[in-house]
Amino acid sequence: MNELQQELSRTSASYNVNRKKQVFNQVNNFLKVKGDFLTLREEAIKKLQNCCNHLESSINKERNTIGSIRDIKTFKLTDKYTKEFQNTLVKYNDGLLELNKNYYSLKNVVQENKELEVSLMIKNILKLNSFNLDKYKIFKFATNSQEGTRIQLNSNMMAEDINSLKKNLNELKLELNQEKNELNNLVTV
Repeated sequence: MNELQQELSRTSASYNVNRKKQVFNQVNNFLKVKGDFLTLREEAIKKLQNCCNHLESSINKERNTIGSIRDIKTFKLTDKYTKEFQNTLVKYNDGLLELNKNYYSLKNVVQENKELEVSLMIKNILKLNSFNLDKYKIFKFATNSQEGTRIQLNSNMMAEDINSLKKNLNELKLELNQEKNELNNLVTV
């Protein structure tokens, strides 16, 4: 009887170790996807800034053109760069979808293993109950491209969205670094 209890105890311990590994693997996947998303966001910011700069310089070149011709050229340029700006945002939105998918996978694994002490700690460190995808969607002017309507964006509107993206990127990088540090401390305990 004693041997049977020892075997059950070993099996249970092994089972819990495997569950803990599963949780940590999912945490690592989530952090990797979050890091990849932030890298993509940096790329997007550079492309968006480039688009904004091209619009500004193109319009400045047209200032010497006469009246209605200038207005038509300016309209066409603004339309061209608005489309480019919004298409860039849509293209980089895939990273957001991947982040959301990984968040739900992690949340499910943590929930399935909620009786493990480490699951509660991870849930708190990553703030899984208050995770909000909207904090990654921070565009003021360019969001209409996903709704199917397009307004022309001038360089000031583009710059405002770019600045908002930069600020948000810095906040998210700090958050990711803090999460990684806290999780590293958890692993070493």
